Amino acid sequence: MALLGLRDAFFILGIVSLLTDLVDGPLARWSGQSSRAGARLDTIADACTLLAGILGLYLFEFANLRAELGWLGLFLISYGLAALACLARFGCLPAYHLYLSKAGAVGSGLFFTWLYVLGYSQQFFVALVGLGVLANVESLLVTLRLKRFRTDVGSVLQLRGDKR
Repeated sequence: MALLGLRDAFFILGIVSLLTDLVDGPLARWSGQSSRAGARLDTIADACTLLAGILGLYLFEFANLRAELGWLGLFLISYGLAALACLARFGCLPAYHLYLSKAGAVGSGLFFTWLYVLGYSQQFFVALVGLGVLANVESLLVTLRLKRFRTDVGSVLQLRGDKR
């Protein structure tokens, strides 16, 4: 939708994608359908949503984002480092479902909705990117701390006595 220049359709689909991402994991756990493969697929879907969102923001909001490209670059570098570290160490993308990452997803949904309805907010965007960088750093720390890959970690703080 972004590549076609359909701003309304892009934002509506982006918001729907973020909302469904919030409910798919709890629904899978509630119905007994959660799996390691599902957690990994969720991570791939999250990455696709993230990249599509950034592309759309770039295409539709470049004038507003121009001053924030450094922040966006910092986020993308931290995201890439966390992903590459997990790929190098465990052969897969991080699927930890950290609380900070979940907060970032909720924040992204709120930001997308805010942007679509009210317009661009520099403070909201920078705060969201800051949260994303923190989540990526935590993901990297979890990768470095774990002995074996696992999903649904929650927080690096939960690994204090973890020797797995």
